[in-house]
Amino acid sequence: MFRKVAGWRSRAVFLLVALLSVESCGYSLVGQGAFLPDYVQVVAIPTFVNNTRRFELEVRVTDAVTREFVSRGNYRVVGQQNGADAVLLGEIQSFDVRPIGLDEQEAADTWQVTIRARVTFQDLVANKILFTANNFTYQDQFEFPATGAGQIDIEVGSIDEISQEFARAVVASILEGF
Repeated sequence: MFRKVAGWRSRAVFLLVALLSVESCGYSLVGQGAFLPDYVQVVAIPTFVNNTRRFELEVRVTDAVTREFVSRGNYRVVGQQNGADAVLLGEIQSFDVRPIGLDEQEAADTWQVTIRARVTFQDLVANKILFTANNFTYQDQFEFPATGAGQIDIEVGSIDEISQEFARAVVASILEGF
């Protein structure tokens, strides 16, 4: 039904834009090392705050981030901060879907999906911020054939995939110190 655009040119352009924007995007890593302290074993990931009009976006993003965090290490993830060693707080600020390509009939068939959020990872034991990004942005391109589907249908179709990719980027940034 819909597929991700995998052209090397679009990937290269995205990577170049991402690298150029890192300095001004609000990323910062506080502390000495790029890895989490050894004592961080339990991570609280409360449901992200959703400041968009997209229904249930916060649930899908939170679920994707939770799955990614569990898959990347020996962490136990909980929903509440009680008993946790660290907490990952997120606030989704925007979710945009824009047409960027046309088919032969000049109907949109390639779309750019962008999710932007505020993300903070706090060490609750040492009471310090390990990672914060006030404008964490992830975007990707998807092909969705022009079948009369409206933009709302395209947004719904892209939420799960963009949530998974967003989660990978967030967790990698926290665990690898980007």
